[in-house]
Amino acid sequence: MRTWTAAVAVFLLVLEALFFAGVGLLLGLAVRHQNMSLGGLSTDAMANGAWVGMGLLAAFLVVVAVLLARTAWRGGAMGRPTRILLIVCAVLHGVLAAALLALSGVVAFLAMLVMVGVMVFVLLTPTVTDASPGAA
Repeated sequence: MRTWTAAVAVFLLVLEALFFAGVGLLLGLAVRHQNMSLGGLSTDAMANGAWVGMGLLAAFLVVVAVLLARTAWRGGAMGRPTRILLIVCAVLHGVLAAALLALSGVVAFLAMLVMVGVMVFVLLTPTVTDASPGAA
């Protein structure tokens, strides 16, 4: 059960990373083509900030997806760094869910909650080992 859940989480994380990278690209392009300033900040700086910020978020999601894919492929227990990154990613999705509920509405909030649920399910599902404890 954990292998399939981890595989679903990998798919959703990669899909979400692509989405965030696309949103960052569109935000950067929209800011670059405007003629307004935000507190004296140039439009180039704002566009670069959107690209770097969303790019780093997408890269983080891809790193977590790669670690989960490795865990799903091995079928064993997760290591401590993978668990820590998965917990950080779940907390990040919880914060994003709260922000999206305030800014975008219920649909985006529910999408983030599904991601939190999948990651917590992967964390809490026990690992099933094929070998019995007394086998040589």
